[in-house]
Amino acid sequence: MKKRILSILLTLCMVLCLMPTAAFAEGNEDTPMQALTSVDITFPKPEEGKKIGDGSAASASGLTFLEFGPALWQQDGEPKKLNADDTYEKDNIYLLYFAFYTQKPITDETALTFNGNPITRYEDYQALAEALNAYDGQEDAYLGLVMFSEEGTGDPSMKDLKNIYVVGLYALVRAQEAQTPEDTVEEQFNLDPGDTYYFDLSAENILGTVNDALPDNTMHYVPFTYAGTVDAYKLTSAMATTEEYAKNNKYPHSLFVADYAVTKDVSRDALHTAKLIFGKNYASGGVDYTLRAPSVGSGRTDSGESRRVTPQNNEWDKMLDKDDKYIKNWGKMFSWGQDTWSTSAPRCAVRGYDSARYGDHHSSWYNYVGLGFRPVLEVLNPDTLDSDGLKAVTLALGGGKLGNSSEDIQIIVKNGESFTAPASHGLTRPDGNNEDYFMWLGSDGNLYAPDESVSADVTKLTALFYEQFNLALGGRYYFDLSAMGIPGTVNDALPDNTMHYVPFTYAGTVDAYKLTSERETTEEYAQQNKYPHSLFVADYAVKHTVSWNDLNTADLIFGKDYVVGGVDYTLRAPSVGSDRTGLNESQRGTPQSNEWDKLLDKNDGYIKNWNWMASWGQDTRPDNSTPFRAVRGFHSARGWEFNSSSYQNGILGFRPVLEVLNPDALDADGLKAVTLALGGGKLGDSAEDIQIIVKNDSKFTAPASDGLTRPDGNTENYFKWLGSDGNLYAPGESVSADVTKLTAKFAGGSSGSGGGGGSRKPSVTYYTLHFETNGGSAITDMREENNTRISLTKYVPTRHGYTFIGWYSDHNLTNQVSEVSLTKNMTVYAGWRADENPDIVVNPFTDVSEKDWFYNDAMFVYKNGLMLGTSKTLFSPHGTVTRGMMATILWRMEGSLAPKGENSFTDVEAGRWYADAITWATENGIFAGYSKDKFGPDDPITREQLTAIFYRYADYKGYKLTVTGNLDKFEDADKITDYAKMVMQWAVGNGLIKGKSENLLDPQGTATRAEISAMLHRFIEKAKPMQAD
Repeated sequence: MKKRILSILLTLCMVLCLMPTAAFAEGNEDTPMQALTSVDITFPKPEEGKKIGDGSAASASGLTFLEFGPALWQQDGEPKKLNADDTYEKDNIYLLYFAFYTQKPITDETALTFNGNPITRYEDYQALAEALNAYDGQEDAYLGLVMFSEEGTGDPSMKDLKNIYVVGLYALVRAQEAQTPEDTVEEQFNLDPGDTYYFDLSAENILGTVNDALPDNTMHYVPFTYAGTVDAYKLTSAMATTEEYAKNNKYPHSLFVADYAVTKDVSRDALHTAKLIFGKNYASGGVDYTLRAPSVGSGRTDSGESRRVTPQNNEWDKMLDKDDKYIKNWGKMFSWGQDTWSTSAPRCAVRGYDSARYGDHHSSWYNYVGLGFRPVLEVLNPDTLDSDGLKAVTLALGGGKLGNSSEDIQIIVKNGESFTAPASHGLTRPDGNNEDYFMWLGSDGNLYAPDESVSADVTKLTALFYEQFNLALGGRYYFDLSAMGIPGTVNDALPDNTMHYVPFTYAGTVDAYKLTSERETTEEYAQQNKYPHSLFVADYAVKHTVSWNDLNTADLIFGKDYVVGGVDYTLRAPSVGSDRTGLNESQRGTPQSNEWDKLLDKNDGYIKNWNWMASWGQDTRPDNSTPFRAVRGFHSARGWEFNSSSYQNGILGFRPVLEVLNPDALDADGLKAVTLALGGGKLGDSAEDIQIIVKNDSKFTAPASDGLTRPDGNTENYFKWLGSDGNLYAPGESVSADVTKLTAKFAGGSSGSGGGGGSRKPSVTYYTLHFETNGGSAITDMREENNTRISLTKYVPTRHGYTFIGWYSDHNLTNQVSEVSLTKNMTVYAGWRADENPDIVVNPFTDVSEKDWFYNDAMFVYKNGLMLGTSKTLFSPHGTVTRGMMATILWRMEGSLAPKGENSFTDVEAGRWYADAITWATENGIFAGYSKDKFGPDDPITREQLTAIFYRYADYKGYKLTVTGNLDKFEDADKITDYAKMVMQWAVGNGLIKGKSENLLDPQGTATRAEISAMLHRFIEKAKPMQAD
């Protein structure tokens, strides 16, 4: 029997049998290090249905895990060795073997315990075998050996460690019935527990020394694990927590827990003074939280379980109960909790250090480097958020890093609402990038600076550390490639098979390599030759059934010069990598700094129409004994394959890029987009406007008519472009540098020469559309060219007590119309439906509640037609209002008066919904442009700018401006710009603006739609007292 037991032991503990037997001893006579006083090994107790696992859940204070071996004990037969995926069965006895090692001495005085239970120590295997043979299965038993080896174990994982102590434990334990939790806690949010999200704590004034283990020591990006919903208590003041209190005060709430103690060497007293123990308000991404310490219990349990503290329904243990990986980086670092230690007041509870479950206590004034603050974030007001109320937004670092990682990270925002773009602080710029530029590229294609308001539908932001040009990323622009001699068969998916209008996507600036001759691209070459350059990439493979060799002969692989719109380019194939790594969507070309992958890294929508059409790249495949060239696309955008350079096929083509040459000779505004309105004609199947690229402030050549389809029924030969300067231009003629739009004219008349490059002033007939509002607010007449189609849906008058139902072409209101075509002077008539109770407004907005402070304001501006929703059901109270929107609101208040002068701003396009409003507002001194030709219609408004606008509007109305208020009570009054101090005093004195709190004005903060609705409401209500006598 003893031989059988020994064979079982050797089977379970393979490492120990590798140790030099002669080196075993009861201890080391010469041990200069201080001996361990105790060793507590912890491991989850066996419960029915749970997997046995690989032993990684085991821990021992001060020791390193070495080995684990499980077996099913059988009293009348040999134990059966088990695997990690096997599960415990109720009432079976299990033999669990653990081995740990340390270089710290373990003596006869060192107390050994397993889950708090004493371990019986034996001198050698022989004595241990006898004890195991005598085991009767009545009670759990814990048997151990301590061995010392001068030469180490020989295990490669321990390298060459010498003079080590190895603890071997044999636990004989009976599996218990699985414990059912008293309460099943339903998750409040559809967010995956265990995922990591980053929060900005840089402004929270957290005391102590920043933990240098954090990936960002500025604390703009602090990692938290989402622990989900826990049913636990929290404290609001100092106390030793009793079981009764814990039971009566536990409640379901959702927590994020920091992955580190964010600061260390800090006392609990200091944290309490800063309101960080019991909680301070914190808002991020439109979500309200409490930032605080977790509840951790007030005393230890002595039940032998994995060293928990009591009460056990504290937040710390409840998070670990859900998953013992939720609390990370606890080794050698205590974390302050909320609770006071029950037996040692005024000492306070701390957790971690030796194990995640370990609990201890320290004086509240005590601080040292192994004692820190690990905050939790509790989601407040979960009832006001539905289960999808929290949204994860991905941040792609765009070649930059957070700490040592360039992997994507995630932040949390409120679903369905705009949010603030995160900071650039804390992120490391790509190697070699010394620029100051930083923007976020949204998944909506828009650029956002840090702190700007981001659209609610954005799900991903990509960091951009450098852009050469101020051109809309992801924008579609058309180029004429008809004369470039591209071999192959034209792709019939192109909108224009003459290739006068080939669509390209502007991908902006990429830091990538290109090739100038055929070669296998090495990582060394790529790193040495990558450089920032700006690319347009074709939306299609423009030609197919063409070989790499034929394209190379035509200088289209490594580049040929191409000039259009006064801008110099190289037309060529992109670099794509000489080999690949990964599979499917994870596949990349290598080196990964190739242009194809860099384009997709910025936005995976930049390369389009790749399905079932591969595209040649520049790179040569390794081992060029057969000349294989790399191709991309076909099965996925990231797909990488290779073909012989002479191969041609209908599913393999040429997708060119256009690299902007000499970017230093162009400033950031060097590329200008000119709109081409097709004037009833079509490009492919579309009649929508398109855009071309020209050099800013330079003349350019009028584009071709080839490739455009004439309007239905038009069989004339006439074609001219009508410029936004009023001149006509034939294709090929020089167009004035100040033209921003060209409109195709397929039918013409005769007129005298306009001079200047052959342009002619057109003979154009204009007609007027009059809006008869039948008692509603006035709408300015429109005067447009013959045959102009006008959509009526954006012209909505208001009338108290009535609901507008639409426009009619006759005064009897029998023929309702949504658009008209001006072929004569015309009038449309407003139709109305009387409201049953005109003073009652039905709230159509799901994001505006009667509990909201701005409810009455939002209903007032909605009822009076001053502000409509951002959709039929959303008001977006926390969204921003742009300068164009604000001008339009005031314009509506004045009855949509026709402006007297002409628009002078180049960024205010004629015909846009805000164009007349901006012209009216600027000519009346209510708004001012940034310069004589720039207004910034899409820029958000700050709170101080808003007060200045209302001040000038009041002056325009002739109201009294003498009443002023005192700004002394506002702590941030010094942040008011000098020009705005007087108007801010006026606004405060008249009650138009109130502080964000009792002592904060936030003058530089972006004004929200809710705040603007409140100011409009107050302004109108207070208009009479402000009117001049």
